[in-house]
Amino acid sequence: MRNCAIVLTVPIYIFGAAYVVSPLMGWHLDTESMVAWFGALPVGVRVAVKGVWGFAFCFHVMHGLRHLVWDTGMMLSNKQVTVSGWIGLGISVLGTVGLILW
Repeated sequence: MRNCAIVLTVPIYIFGAAYVVSPLMGWHLDTESMVAWFGALPVGVRVAVKGVWGFAFCFHVMHGLRHLVWDTGMMLSNKQVTVSGWIGLGISVLGTVGLILW
């Protein structure tokens, strides 16, 4: 789960820092430029980017919720942990497909 957090946050921090210094450097990182840039990418690249980010996001959210359930003392037997892991993985895949199609 930590790897998903890294995949999600490191690029956001890098982009945030670049966004802050972009006026000083003459870079165009406004929303219109970013949307135009992403829209100009080939469809396969856009789907891959959405897939990687979407899965990392969905997986992180689902398994974060799983840990919150565990914090209540529920779903802690070996079988329940395994089942909840597979359910979380399945919902993450479905959520990723939904985000790609959106």
